[in-house]
Amino acid sequence: MLLIEPGKPRVRHFIMGHMRNPGSPLSRKLQSCPALACIAGNIPPKKLKGWNFSDEFYHARFKEIRLCLHGLIGHGACLAAHGSGEQLPALRDFICGLAAFWPDPFEEDDDPVVREEHYGALFDDAVSAAQNGVDMPELSEGRKENIIIGLENYIIDLAGQFSEINQEALDSGLGACESIAAG
Repeated sequence: MLLIEPGKPRVRHFIMGHMRNPGSPLSRKLQSCPALACIAGNIPPKKLKGWNFSDEFYHARFKEIRLCLHGLIGHGACLAAHGSGEQLPALRDFICGLAAFWPDPFEEDDDPVVREEHYGALFDDAVSAAQNGVDMPELSEGRKENIIIGLENYIIDLAGQFSEINQEALDSGLGACESIAAG
């Protein structure tokens, strides 16, 4: 009898460190950061082929990014509730950077600084509530999948815009990803 791990495939593959497409160019480009390379190695080829840089496409992806941001905020609250505060500053920086990086197509006067401040405040509130015992969150499989899908979008977009992804960007994403994989 074959025993199959429970959970969503994207999340399961990431947590197990398994890559369905280990030789993908995107995964190789990120090989200096194993956590991001693992996410890249699990991006469905259909998603990579269908990626484009039109405004309409970005509008559709924004919902996924927003779910990812809220999932990452929930992850920060989980870390805070379980006393893993050492990862919180890097996670907050990553959330703010991702919020600033991805434009909000539904805001007429979209400002990356305002987005960064907004998501930073949401993170601070969630972490504070968790630390004070007001809210003891758990990160569901659905939220983990939302995080992975949003990070896939971020990785594809980042790799498409830059021929080389610098170590600072990798380090920022790595901290967020490794703490998710551990939890």
